[in-house]
Amino acid sequence: MVTDLAEVFRLGTAKARENLDFRRHLASAHVPDAPFQILASEIARQTDCIACANCCRYSLVAVQPADIHRIATHLGITAEEVTRLYTVPDSEDPGTTILRNSADGCVFLDHNLCMIYDSRPKACRDFPHVTAGTHSLGSRRSSHDRWTPLCPILYNATESYKHLTGYHPRENHTPNPDRV
Repeated sequence: MVTDLAEVFRLGTAKARENLDFRRHLASAHVPDAPFQILASEIARQTDCIACANCCRYSLVAVQPADIHRIATHLGITAEEVTRLYTVPDSEDPGTTILRNSADGCVFLDHNLCMIYDSRPKACRDFPHVTAGTHSLGSRRSSHDRWTPLCPILYNATESYKHLTGYHPRENHTPNPDRV
Protein backbone atom coordinates (compact mmCIF):
# COMPACT_ATOMS: atom_id res chain seq x y z
CA MET A 1 0.00 0.00 0.00
CA VAL A 2 1.33 3.44 -0.96
CA THR A 3 1.09 5.90 1.94
CA ASP A 4 3.64 8.59 1.08
CA LEU A 5 1.52 11.59 0.04
CA ALA A 6 3.99 12.84 -2.56
CA GLU A 7 4.08 9.38 -4.14
CA VAL A 8 0.27 9.06 -4.06
CA PHE A 9 0.06 12.43 -5.79
CA ARG A 10 2.72 11.57 -8.37
CA LEU A 11 1.26 8.17 -9.22
CA GLY A 12 -2.37 9.30 -9.02
CA THR A 13 -1.67 12.20 -11.37
CA ALA A 14 0.36 10.04 -13.75
CA LYS A 15 -2.47 7.49 -13.91
CA ALA A 16 -5.29 10.00 -14.46
CA ARG A 17 -5.92 8.85 -18.05
CA GLU A 18 -5.62 5.19 -17.08
CA ASN A 19 -8.13 5.72 -14.25
CA LEU A 20 -10.55 7.41 -16.62
CA ASP A 21 -10.25 4.46 -19.01
CA PHE A 22 -10.73 2.06 -16.09
CA ARG A 23 -13.86 3.90 -14.97
CA ARG A 24 -15.24 3.78 -18.51
CA HIS A 25 -14.54 0.04 -18.76
CA LEU A 26 -16.29 -0.58 -15.44
CA ALA A 27 -19.30 1.44 -16.56
CA SER A 28 -19.54 -0.32 -19.92
CA ALA A 29 -19.37 -3.71 -18.21
CA HIS A 30 -21.96 -2.63 -15.62
CA VAL A 31 -19.68 -3.70 -12.77
CA PRO A 32 -21.48 -2.97 -9.49
CA ASP A 33 -20.04 -0.45 -7.01
CA ALA A 34 -20.32 -2.70 -3.95
CA PRO A 35 -17.06 -4.66 -4.44
CA PHE A 36 -15.09 -1.43 -4.83
CA GLN A 37 -16.79 0.07 -1.79
CA ILE A 38 -16.01 -3.01 0.31
CA LEU A 39 -12.37 -2.95 -0.80
CA ALA A 40 -12.04 0.80 -0.18
CA SER A 41 -13.68 0.51 3.24
CA GLU A 42 -11.13 -2.15 4.21
CA ILE A 43 -8.27 0.07 3.03
CA ALA A 44 -9.79 3.00 4.95
CA ARG A 45 -9.64 0.94 8.16
CA GLN A 46 -5.90 0.46 7.57
CA THR A 47 -5.19 4.12 6.78
CA ASP A 48 -4.21 6.84 9.24
CA CYS A 49 -6.11 9.85 7.93
CA ILE A 50 -4.40 12.14 10.44
CA ALA A 51 -1.15 11.55 8.56
CA CYS A 52 -2.80 13.08 5.48
CA ALA A 53 -5.75 15.47 6.03
CA ASN A 54 -5.82 16.32 2.31
CA CYS A 55 -9.61 16.08 2.35
CA CYS A 56 -9.60 18.96 4.86
CA ARG A 57 -7.15 20.95 2.75
CA TYR A 58 -8.75 20.61 -0.67
CA SER A 59 -12.50 20.10 -0.12
CA LEU A 60 -15.26 22.63 -0.22
CA VAL A 61 -17.65 21.29 2.38
CA ALA A 62 -21.33 22.11 2.03
CA VAL A 63 -23.04 22.37 5.40
CA GLN A 64 -26.66 21.75 6.16
CA PRO A 65 -28.63 23.35 9.02
CA ALA A 66 -28.19 20.15 11.08
CA ASP A 67 -24.41 20.40 10.60
CA ILE A 68 -24.41 24.03 11.72
CA HIS A 69 -26.51 23.19 14.77
CA ARG A 70 -24.18 20.31 15.72
CA ILE A 71 -21.12 22.56 15.37
CA ALA A 72 -22.79 25.32 17.39
CA THR A 73 -23.61 22.91 20.20
CA HIS A 74 -20.04 21.61 20.17
CA LEU A 75 -18.58 25.14 20.30
CA GLY A 76 -21.15 26.46 22.78
CA ILE A 77 -22.31 29.27 20.49
CA THR A 78 -25.43 29.94 18.44
CA ALA A 79 -26.10 28.59 14.97
CA GLU A 80 -26.14 32.19 13.75
CA GLU A 81 -22.62 32.72 15.12
CA VAL A 82 -21.38 29.56 13.44
CA THR A 83 -22.88 30.72 10.16
CA ARG A 84 -21.36 34.20 10.48
CA LEU A 85 -17.92 33.13 11.71
CA TYR A 86 -17.26 29.85 9.94
CA THR A 87 -19.27 29.67 6.71
CA VAL A 88 -19.65 31.51 3.41
CA PRO A 89 -22.14 31.25 0.56
CA ASP A 90 -20.97 28.94 -2.22
CA SER A 91 -20.27 31.21 -5.19
CA GLU A 92 -20.77 28.31 -7.60
CA ASP A 93 -23.99 26.96 -6.11
CA PRO A 94 -26.41 29.67 -4.95
CA GLY A 95 -28.34 28.71 -1.86
CA THR A 96 -25.53 26.44 -0.61
CA THR A 97 -23.41 27.30 2.40
CA ILE A 98 -19.86 26.00 2.75
CA LEU A 99 -17.26 26.02 5.50
CA ARG A 100 -14.69 28.78 5.20
CA ASN A 101 -11.33 27.81 3.75
CA SER A 102 -7.94 29.46 3.66
CA ALA A 103 -4.76 28.54 1.83
CA ASP A 104 -4.22 25.99 4.63
CA GLY A 105 -7.64 24.36 4.21
CA CYS A 106 -10.76 24.19 6.32
CA VAL A 107 -11.30 26.81 8.99
CA PHE A 108 -11.41 24.01 11.58
CA LEU A 109 -8.17 22.31 10.49
CA ASP A 110 -5.26 22.72 12.91
CA HIS A 111 -2.18 21.11 11.39
CA ASN A 112 -3.73 17.71 10.51
CA LEU A 113 -6.39 17.68 13.22
CA CYS A 114 -10.04 18.63 12.97
CA MET A 115 -10.92 20.91 15.87
CA ILE A 116 -14.59 19.87 15.66
CA TYR A 117 -14.04 16.20 14.81
CA ASP A 118 -16.85 14.85 16.99
CA SER A 119 -19.33 17.30 15.45
CA ARG A 120 -17.94 17.60 11.91
CA PRO A 121 -20.40 17.92 8.99
CA LYS A 122 -21.91 14.83 7.41
CA ALA A 123 -19.88 15.33 4.21
CA CYS A 124 -16.70 15.12 6.30
CA ARG A 125 -17.95 12.08 8.21
CA ASP A 126 -18.69 10.27 4.96
CA PHE A 127 -15.46 11.10 3.10
CA PRO A 128 -14.16 9.40 0.99
CA HIS A 129 -17.71 8.18 0.34
CA VAL A 130 -16.88 4.49 0.00
CA THR A 131 -19.31 2.94 2.45
CA ALA A 132 -20.95 -0.08 0.87
CA GLY A 133 -24.52 0.57 -0.21
CA THR A 134 -24.22 4.36 -0.40
CA HIS A 135 -24.96 6.20 -3.60
CA SER A 136 -24.26 9.83 -2.75
CA LEU A 137 -22.83 12.23 -5.31
CA GLY A 138 -19.48 11.80 -3.60
CA SER A 139 -19.59 8.04 -4.10
CA ARG A 140 -19.59 8.33 -7.88
CA ARG A 141 -16.50 6.95 -9.55
CA SER A 142 -15.89 10.25 -11.34
CA SER A 143 -15.56 11.97 -7.95
CA HIS A 144 -13.14 9.29 -6.84
CA ASP A 145 -10.98 9.89 -9.91
CA ARG A 146 -10.60 13.54 -8.92
CA TRP A 147 -9.48 12.52 -5.42
CA THR A 148 -7.20 9.61 -6.39
CA PRO A 149 -4.01 11.74 -6.43
CA LEU A 150 -4.93 13.31 -3.08
CA CYS A 151 -6.37 10.46 -1.01
CA PRO A 152 -4.31 7.38 -0.15
CA ILE A 153 -7.52 5.43 0.46
CA LEU A 154 -8.88 6.08 -3.01
CA TYR A 155 -5.52 5.68 -4.73
CA ASN A 156 -4.87 2.28 -3.13
CA ALA A 157 -8.47 1.11 -3.55
CA THR A 158 -8.44 2.02 -7.24
CA GLU A 159 -5.16 0.21 -7.85
CA SER A 160 -6.34 -2.86 -5.90
CA TYR A 161 -9.65 -2.86 -7.76
CA LYS A 162 -7.85 -2.82 -11.12
CA HIS A 163 -6.00 -5.93 -10.02
CA LEU A 164 -9.15 -7.57 -8.62
CA THR A 165 -11.11 -7.01 -11.83
CA GLY A 166 -8.27 -8.12 -14.08
CA TYR A 167 -7.93 -4.71 -15.69
CA HIS A 168 -4.77 -4.05 -17.69
CA PRO A 169 -4.00 -0.53 -18.94
CA ARG A 170 -4.06 0.08 -22.67
CA GLU A 171 -5.87 -3.16 -23.34
CA ASN A 172 -9.19 -2.74 -25.01
CA HIS A 173 -11.17 -5.27 -23.07
CA THR A 174 -14.01 -5.32 -20.63
CA PRO A 175 -13.17 -6.29 -17.03
CA ASN A 176 -14.68 -9.54 -15.91
CA PRO A 177 -17.44 -8.71 -13.37
CA ASP A 178 -17.38 -12.37 -12.25
CA ARG A 179 -13.91 -11.77 -10.75
CA VAL A 180 -15.21 -9.20 -8.25
